[in-house]
Amino acid sequence: MDFMSGRNGMDQLSFACLLISLGLQVLGGVFGSSLFLLLSIALYAWTLFRVFSRKSYKREEENKKFLSLWNTVKTKARQYYLRLKGVRQYKYFHCPQCKALLRLTRGQGEKEICCPKCQNRFRQKS
Repeated sequence: MDFMSGRNGMDQLSFACLLISLGLQVLGGVFGSSLFLLLSIALYAWTLFRVFSRKSYKREEENKKFLSLWNTVKTKARQYYLRLKGVRQYKYFHCPQCKALLRLTRGQGEKEICCPKCQNRFRQKS
């Protein structure tokens, strides 16, 4: 207990690095590439450095940057999945002025659209 007192410990970035290094180790074993194994060991070492670091404020900043990037990637992936799932029901298009992604229910013919972001009015076929 006293050993980990004042240390960073495991956070989301450390856990992600651990999973990536495990994946690199598996790839290195499958393909027989020492490069993957070397990268895996380096990532393991960096993860251990982060976990046992006493500069928790710096590790928190790194973790916040990672979470910001991760949440952006996760949101984009979720939106892409929902677009693929609804491609039969909705037509997706971009506003010609602000390039915002909009959708329209299919089979309604040509409609006048008002972009909710920039209030631009244009006609779009559904």
